[in-house]
Amino acid sequence: MKIILNEKALLNKSLNDGYIDKKPSITIKLLAKHFFKIGQDKEQVIDSIDNFMGKYHKKYNFMDWQDIIKRIIYQVSKLEKIEFVDINNIIIYKNELNIIKNINNLRLEKLAFILLVYSKIYNQLNNNETNWVNSNLRDIFSDTKMTVSKKEQNLMINKLGNMGLLEVSRIVDCTNIKVLFTKNDGEVAIEICDFRNFIYEYLKFKGYKIGICEGENCGRLIMVKNNKNKYCSDCAKKEKMKLDRDRMNEIRNSRK
Repeated sequence: MKIILNEKALLNKSLNDGYIDKKPSITIKLLAKHFFKIGQDKEQVIDSIDNFMGKYHKKYNFMDWQDIIKRIIYQVSKLEKIEFVDINNIIIYKNELNIIKNINNLRLEKLAFILLVYSKIYNQLNNNETNWVNSNLRDIFSDTKMTVSKKEQNLMINKLGNMGLLEVSRIVDCTNIKVLFTKNDGEVAIEICDFRNFIYEYLKFKGYKIGICEGENCGRLIMVKNNKNKYCSDCAKKEKMKLDRDRMNEIRNSRK
């Protein structure tokens, strides 16, 4: 998921460790919010961000970044109230899951579940209960863990719409989607606290064997296919590299 759910944690990582996101504008925006919140004016915020970027971004040059920095600072300065996003969990109710299960098509069920979670996240982000999702379809389908062509993506959205589960914005070039089966109460079935691989929460509900990655400090959900399946894809790569290094060291030591 590419939506930032805990801005405070990300900001602290930047302030304490000099972390800069792969998309630096995200870090710049968080820093702008922080420096305004502690009482700095626009010029001071520009200087503070310039100093930070100069210290931690290897290829940073103010002349290349000044327009982006000033634009972000202007946007943040116009906020009525500066707050940091802090979404810790999302609650999914049993009656919502039953609606999804009754679709009786696993690929569509996965999409419906992801959109349901997204709608609840956007409700918290926007402090409302409108259930509108405003994310790139590429990002949405990435969280389904399915390979889907652009053409098929639209077909799947339309199918859910025809079932009365979604409403798609009619504005040209707009991908806003309203989830129509979101509930606000009922029997709690799932509490999502980790948004990595969260589609596996639904598959677990469906009866699939889901485990937890045994990689160091990982703990993300994984699909268990056999007894050897202990790691997520990222940790599996790290584990393979570690085994390869150990094997090479053994070979070197045997030659001494």
